[in-house]
Amino acid sequence: MEKYWHIEKTNLKYHIPVHLLVCILLLFVSPFFMGVKNLTAQDTAKVLEMYVALIGIVLLTPVFLPEQDRGIRDLVCTKYLISAVVYLVRIAGNIVLLILLAGLYIGMLAYNQCDFPVVRYFLGTLTQMLFMGGLGLFFYGLCDHLVIGYMAPVVYYMVALGSGQKYMKMFYPFSMTYGSYDEKLWLAAGAVVLIGAGVWLRCRRRAPFS
Repeated sequence: MEKYWHIEKTNLKYHIPVHLLVCILLLFVSPFFMGVKNLTAQDTAKVLEMYVALIGIVLLTPVFLPEQDRGIRDLVCTKYLISAVVYLVRIAGNIVLLILLAGLYIGMLAYNQCDFPVVRYFLGTLTQMLFMGGLGLFFYGLCDHLVIGYMAPVVYYMVALGSGQKYMKMFYPFSMTYGSYDEKLWLAAGAVVLIGAGVWLRCRRRAPFS
């Protein structure tokens, strides 16, 4: 357990602070761009799905970023812990941060007398965070390029804003806005597959930084 805590402590100290700060700033400025008081369930879902869920991209996509440094890559690859464990510990730690941020934001909405099912919307928002972040993680692992990792969920988001409901069907991310929750179950399954596949692809690379 001490080995895993050391991995997470290093992640928190050196690798994630900037990304965490971006997430906090995005949530902090949201009241200046949209209403967060006395919202209906539909309007609350819109805020959570179309804005708050974006922090999943910020926190999950760059999990492999420290290994862009050859020295860190070599250390991870030669450590007595396999690289997959290092990545999974980072992912777990970042998911905990997402849970805390989403919980605080939803608590703020409830405090501001927004009318919505708290637990249901919390889980739905977290699921979308994990799916969009997992999409970025998968493409980062596939292409070994952080920009492509960020672009993939952004393209998914933009398509969803357009005619996505017609073509994405069960993987449509904004379903709570329209009163449907079934899509979130598909997104949850997709998130698990994408994150697992992203880690597998990354570990499969023999010389990803050459």
